[in-house]
Amino acid sequence: MTKVFIYQILNHYTTPAALDPGFLVLDNSANERPDWFEYWPIRQFLLKEPLDEESFYGFLSPKFKLKTNLSAAAAHAFVNLDTKTTDVVLLSQSIHQAAYYLNTFQYGESLHPGLLDVATAFFNRIGSPTNLNDLITCSRNEVYSNYIIAKPRFWRAWLGATEQLFSIAESTTDPLGAELRKATQYRRRREVPMKIFIMERIATWILARESCFVVRVRDPFAARARLYKLPMAMVCDGLKIAYLANGRKQEYKDLFYTFSKFARLFSWQIKIGNAIGIKQIRSSLKSLGSHWEEAGRS
Repeated sequence: MTKVFIYQILNHYTTPAALDPGFLVLDNSANERPDWFEYWPIRQFLLKEPLDEESFYGFLSPKFKLKTNLSAAAAHAFVNLDTKTTDVVLLSQSIHQAAYYLNTFQYGESLHPGLLDVATAFFNRIGSPTNLNDLITCSRNEVYSNYIIAKPRFWRAWLGATEQLFSIAESTTDPLGAELRKATQYRRRREVPMKIFIMERIATWILARESCFVVRVRDPFAARARLYKLPMAMVCDGLKIAYLANGRKQEYKDLFYTFSKFARLFSWQIKIGNAIGIKQIRSSLKSLGSHWEEAGRS
């Protein structure tokens, strides 16, 4: 029988009582390398612990419930729906903010200026050049906060890339390492190094480029607030999926750019329509909101 090992990370600012008792505990309370955030305990585990090839492993932050409304029981239940054919399960919080962008790196550039150039330089350095103006990521492969439950073969691929980023960033003589260590904009402050935001996108980068992993995704648009943003985000995401799946690629790409350009305007119209009581809009947003509530009941 396939086993599922999902750890929740115990950070220095978290009490054990704050963690979901349904998860195992990955202790990072010593906070040995705060500059690497949660990558450090995940890295230590993957480098030191023996892994069973048919089992699933995951490493979630203490904020998992807050961001997804999923309990440990719900996370385990979803992973266990199909453990035979699946390699990777994504339990990311809603991706509606990122859906307006062609890929997660362009979204990252909007939040952390300079990310696109540094990420491009990194991928060139490791021998995997990637055109980040052409790469498409969507709800089928996009994940944030490392909310990934996967078999060892995925984690090996992930560690292979992230260890190269780690090595470059640790070098005090490498100009690219200096760029990775630079603090970038985050929540109106400049305290977090660029390496963390590139690290967070490595899983998506792998899944967008590699077709060898079978991925299952749990409701990538479940959100607790700002539901008016979801409809246009889902349209943009659908156009990206259509681009990847069909032959008429340029038409879908052109449509994506058209809709994404005006997505925020349309979203405000949806917000106003809900406020003044347009029946179809209120019904749609209520239905979208129910996905978040259902997650909390599962």
